[in-house]
Amino acid sequence: MPWSEAAKGRRAVRQSFDLLRRHSAEDSVFAILLALNAIVTKIPVASSDINPSWDKGIARNIREFKKMADCCGSEIFNAITDPQTKKAIDLLTSVDLRDQVGSYRVIVSNETPQLEAFSLCILQQNNCFDCDAPILDRPIVEPIKMWRGQPLDNESDRQIFIGHLDVSAAAATNYQKEAFSWKICCGANPAYDAFPMQHQIFYPTKKVDSKTLWYDPVFCVETLDGDLIWTKRHYRCVQQKIPGKYLLTTLDNGLVSKEHWTIVDAADDLEWAIFSYSGAAQAAGQSYQGALLCTRDGRWPHSAIDPNSQNFQRIQSAFNQCGIQLFELYGHGIPSHDVDRSFMWTPRFLEWAESNPPPLDRIGDISITSWRKQQRALDAAASKQLA
Repeated sequence: MPWSEAAKGRRAVRQSFDLLRRHSAEDSVFAILLALNAIVTKIPVASSDINPSWDKGIARNIREFKKMADCCGSEIFNAITDPQTKKAIDLLTSVDLRDQVGSYRVIVSNETPQLEAFSLCILQQNNCFDCDAPILDRPIVEPIKMWRGQPLDNESDRQIFIGHLDVSAAAATNYQKEAFSWKICCGANPAYDAFPMQHQIFYPTKKVDSKTLWYDPVFCVETLDGDLIWTKRHYRCVQQKIPGKYLLTTLDNGLVSKEHWTIVDAADDLEWAIFSYSGAAQAAGQSYQGALLCTRDGRWPHSAIDPNSQNFQRIQSAFNQCGIQLFELYGHGIPSHDVDRSFMWTPRFLEWAESNPPPLDRIGDISITSWRKQQRALDAAASKQLA
């Protein structure tokens, strides 16, 4: 019987093997957690599920559908009567949304105003599936204490995030200023790092003495049709009491995500920096964490190629603080200055970017909600032109 414990266990094992086939440490861990959650005991980070399934039982599925219809009838109607949005919903139904890479590719491949309104109403505003994914608080990652011979403070931690961006608030370096702060070399979470050519743009608000930064990540996504597209997001970054720690918040296709970021280490000359993050899209039942090695050109730092070098040891130690070993790194693998070894910046991606330059213009001092509203209006106008 599909609702039996045996069938439930088989589904969990099958899903776990699908994750294991991706050959990443993060997916392997989550595969084990999914299996344990289904067969042994409930695990909060793996228990939230917004898909209808036999595992929930008939009564819970009916209760969830009723709440969706009562709270979001018009949003559901608009979604299922738009062909592209209906296609996206069908694809999302076939993918467990706890599979963050698979679900995000579906969403980015089919972004529509109707899909965003559908997600905003059902998940974020009404939490129809009673999801409550936590922001993971382990391991505890401490920020860098000293930078350029001085204790890290709220000014210097901003300078590290701003990095190589061509703004007056940036720290002095011997490098040429850029239209971006950092390029991601590698990380350890496929859900965050599986998308190539990631540019980080951190910049200050125009308000005097503000403790806020804006963060506009720009990255490439390979759609379900095999096309490459640039995608941009907009985050608000608020300094915390401890220098080197920030709270980042964004609204992405109707879902609010909150992330705790920490500056784990950074070279004095800003050749490289390591940021850790732990976040959750609570209403979607998604928790995630990891760490990023960032450089100006997206390559492994030249000064850290030698395993015996001081910078290599610092990078290794910083990842270890985040509970990550170097062999787990996703997007680059074994340290090498050869860009051909990088998943993030392969010749194929770089050749495509030559003809399709990334949209590195800063979104600016506009709230996340207002920016998403602008984007929905532009998407709607573009859809009418294509119709």
